[in-house]
Amino acid sequence: MVIKFMFGEKKNMFGDNKDKLINLVVEKSTIGADFTIEGLVNSAGEVDLGGSVKGPVNVKALIIKEKGSVIGEINAEKVDVLGFVDGKVTAKKITVGPTGEVKGDLEFTESLVVEEGARLDGNVKKVPLAKIENKVSNFMNTTKEVRKTFLKKE
Repeated sequence: MVIKFMFGEKKNMFGDNKDKLINLVVEKSTIGADFTIEGLVNSAGEVDLGGSVKGPVNVKALIIKEKGSVIGEINAEKVDVLGFVDGKVTAKKITVGPTGEVKGDLEFTESLVVEEGARLDGNVKKVPLAKIENKVSNFMNTTKEVRKTFLKKE
């Protein structure tokens, strides 16, 4: 998916006054098994997590691979857990695969799938869609503001 933003009159690299067009490509991001992140993770796209994250994760879709882990809260539209989560998961759709382990509460609006072999230690609750949409739109708005601030510096 490509998101286009138009900004007012700016000089381009050739000195002409033209509208500046910026394309932001929302793609799949991969965090490898040898990678550790400590702090907030935001993404407007899908994230494949093979490494570990210590901190809140706010993404459109998250796939936690078998060797992947999150210690912190997860907010997304869709979450697939094949690895380990220690924290609350809030999403429209949650799947805990046969190798997945979740220590924390699960909140979902549309579907929850727990496959044979999965391990859960927490409460499960179906919540109104508005609760999920508010969390997802809040991080998306924050991400947009960060991008605007970054682009103003150019």
